[in-house]
Amino acid sequence: MVASKDGQHFVRFVAGNGETMVRTETYTSKASARNAIESLQKNGPGADVVDGA
Repeated sequence: MVASKDGQHFVRFVAGNGETMVRTETYTSKASARNAIESLQKNGPGADVVDGA
């Protein structure tokens, strides 16, 4: 979880090589950012994968 310059919070998911894979929208509270993490942990593993390449 990262605090932005305006005091809001966002979550950055980083790969093993240090590159950012995903960045969430900004949230006004840490609790909302935590909810985003929990939602991704819960719903991400079963999500459909779409290859747009």
